[in-house]
Amino acid sequence: MPTLSPELLKLVKSSKNKHSRAGKSVSIGEGKTTIRVLAKPDGSQFWEDLGVHWIKTEVNGKPVAVVGCHDEVHGQPCPICTAIAKATEAATSDEEIKLIKEWKASKTVIVNALVRSGTNKSDEPQIVELKSSVWGQISGMIAEYMEADKDLLDLKEGQDFVVERRGRGIDTKYTVMLAPRSQPVDESVLEGMHDLKAWIESQFFRGEETKALTAIAQVTGITVGTGARLAAPARSALLTKPAAVVEDAEVEEVAEALVEAESETVVEEAVVEETKAETDEERELREFREFKAAQAAKKAEADKAAAAANADAVKKAAAAKLAAEKKETAEFAAKKKAAAESTVSKDAFNADLPADEIDSLLADLDS
Repeated sequence: MPTLSPELLKLVKSSKNKHSRAGKSVSIGEGKTTIRVLAKPDGSQFWEDLGVHWIKTEVNGKPVAVVGCHDEVHGQPCPICTAIAKATEAATSDEEIKLIKEWKASKTVIVNALVRSGTNKSDEPQIVELKSSVWGQISGMIAEYMEADKDLLDLKEGQDFVVERRGRGIDTKYTVMLAPRSQPVDESVLEGMHDLKAWIESQFFRGEETKALTAIAQVTGITVGTGARLAAPARSALLTKPAAVVEDAEVEEVAEALVEAESETVVEEAVVEETKAETDEERELREFREFKAAQAAKKAEADKAAAAANADAVKKAAAAKLAAEKKETAEFAAKKKAAAESTVSKDAFNADLPADEIDSLLADLDS
C-alpha cells in the first residue's frame, strides 16, 4: 500500500486547501461560532479590510456587478463611490434613494482562522469574513491582552474567540468573548493560510467597474467615468420599470448605447478636455475629494443644527425655571400681604418665629 512522506502529505494538504477554498469565504452564522484567529509567522499584518459594492438595478434585486471599493481596500479614489455620490444628489424619489444606499460599499474584515464549531467547522485555515463590529471587539481584546503581556494569537498559549450572532437584518447583534477552553494549534497549520490580498483581488477586482458604472448611469441618468470617459444617455425604461433585471447581455447593449452617445459629442468633449488639461486620474481624484468634502460639509451642517436645537432647549428650560420662581415669589408676597392685613399683628409676622409657627399662621389665614 503506497504511503506519503510527511513532507509530501503537507504539500497535498496545502494544495487541497488552496484549490478547494480559493473562491469563497465563510461568515459567522446564527448562534455561537468558535474561531481561532491565525497570525502570520513573520509578525506582519494578518487581516485585510474589505469593501464591496453590490450594484443592482432594483431594491433587493440581483446584482449585475460586484466590485471592490478602491477607497476601502487600496486607499485610492473609488470611481464607484464618486458615481454613488452623484447619483445621491440626482435622486428624485425615495425608491431611487433606497436603491442607491444598497450600492454603498459593505465593509468587513477578513482573516485566516480555524472554525472550531458550526456548519463551517474545519481543521484547516479558512478565510473568515467578520463584520466591522465583530472585528472591533476581537482586535480590542488582542490589544488589551497584549498590553498585559498575553498573546491571544500564540499557537500554544493563545485562545479561541466565541462569536455569538443574534437576530436578523438590521436587528442583528454580535457579541464576542474568549472561549473558556482553547486547544493549541500545530505550527504546520500555518502552511495552509491564504494570501488575503490576492484573494480580494481575484474576487472583487476583475474589471467590472465599467459594467457597474454603466448600470448606475442607466438607472440614474448621471454622467460617470473610469479610465475612459462615459457619457450616459437618458434614463432607460429597461432599468427603471418595476422588477427590471439586467443580465450580462443587456448590460452589453447599454454599453453600446453609451459608446454611440459618446461618439456624437466627441468633438465637444475633446475641447473641454483640452481646456481643462486634466487627466482622467486627476479628474477622479478631484471628484473623490469633492465627494469627501461634501460629506464633511453635510456633517458639519448637521452638527450645527443639533447644537442650535440644544441651545434652544436650554433657553426654554431656563425661561421655564424663571417663570416658576416668579410665580412662587408672587404667591409668597400675596400671603405676606394677607398676613399683614389680618388680625395677626405685623410685628408678630416679622418676628423671629420658628418656621413651623409661621407656616401655621399662614395656614390659618388660608382657611
